[in-house]
Amino acid sequence: MRLRGAMRVKGREITFIFALIIAFLLLAACGNKRTARTSVAPAVAMPAARKLPPLPARPLSPKLRELRDQAQRTAASLRGLEFTGEVGMAELSGWEYGTRASEMAHVLGGDDLRALSKLASAGGVLPEGTDLASLTASFTALSAGATYSPLDKQVLIVDKFKDDSLLTHEMTHALQDQHFDLMKLLLVRPYNFDRTEAVFAVIEGDAMNVQRRMEQGDAYTRRPLEEISKQETDRFSSYRKEIGALFPPLLTETFIFRYRDGARFVESVRRSQGERGVDELFERPPLSSEQILHPEKYQKNEAPREVSLDVLEFVIAGWKNTASTPLGEIGVRGLLMAGVSEKDAVRAASGWGGDRAYLFEKDGGTPLFVWKTVWDKTADAEEFFAAYNALRRRKGTEINSQAQPDGVEQMSWREGRHVTIVRRAGDAVIVIRGAEADVNTASELTQQ
Repeated sequence: MRLRGAMRVKGREITFIFALIIAFLLLAACGNKRTARTSVAPAVAMPAARKLPPLPARPLSPKLRELRDQAQRTAASLRGLEFTGEVGMAELSGWEYGTRASEMAHVLGGDDLRALSKLASAGGVLPEGTDLASLTASFTALSAGATYSPLDKQVLIVDKFKDDSLLTHEMTHALQDQHFDLMKLLLVRPYNFDRTEAVFAVIEGDAMNVQRRMEQGDAYTRRPLEEISKQETDRFSSYRKEIGALFPPLLTETFIFRYRDGARFVESVRRSQGERGVDELFERPPLSSEQILHPEKYQKNEAPREVSLDVLEFVIAGWKNTASTPLGEIGVRGLLMAGVSEKDAVRAASGWGGDRAYLFEKDGGTPLFVWKTVWDKTADAEEFFAAYNALRRRKGTEINSQAQPDGVEQMSWREGRHVTIVRRAGDAVIVIRGAEADVNTASELTQQ
């Protein structure tokens, strides 16, 4: 289920899903063998499905049919699930593959994708005017490899494809879809970036687990879990230096998270609870990236803290709330990596307790970004406050810093026509970014 950009890692071609962009794209739009089960993901009202144009109908060569059949047998055997129906496979030219990606972006992206683009731009995470739908289509048009499409219920491959381990990975996605309904898992409303990333980590971690066991056999099951993380990190080293250098760390880090941390999380569950335990990850999905990064929090059902603003106060002041979502521990980490080292970002994000980012807009005005985070301890909030201000120091000029009554800390930054206020009070940190007058008004509203 991946739209991919091809690259070389240690002499082998590996293809990847493209991080946050594809997550939002798809949003809007070994034990004993077991029979199919119905997913018990939360019941939600989902947007009506829109049909895509039919794919080109052309027969597979005998070699491709053999490759497909073997991949299905391997995926079913290693995953411990039987296919409940036929999985189609369509061989496409590079142009057809890119066109299909563009069609998916337009069918599934819509208003949600545009709202996310504006939220990230208002927060200074993405350049102003970034269009994630167009970026997705452009990136995918250059891609190669294979992808399972849950809309088409087929594996799409680019002509001359012959990677058996990658095809096994995609057939694992087909198994997931047949047993657990991937679109239902991903189309939960209202949209929650953090939760969606956690679900993707299960989806990709499961398929990566099957792929690695195919490639490495029993040696993979004997590796320490930390070595599994390191193995995936090493595989992404050239990605970080090459393709990753072209995009903000928030996108690249959430992308890597799905594979590196997803593989470790799924393998930890498989070792302790077997394939039935992996099935339960789809039936009771993690609620946050924190639960993926810290599996014990998933086992203890430790949910994120609910975070909210009094939106009505902003509405009364003339703003319209046009988007909001939690970013989660992995989102905080990726955002901080734009200004501090990976080690410092990981440490500063690790005390995350909950958050929510908001986009407010007025006709003809500068968008207003308000992000409230809460932390496990005051010391964790202090560490994030310091790390976030280190990020802002790299991007703008300090206006002032001041200690306020009751231990409240506040720093202000100017970056072109934008002003950012960062305020910590106890275990909470609020970030406000926009036009100076609006930021000052919003600061007062968040203190009421």
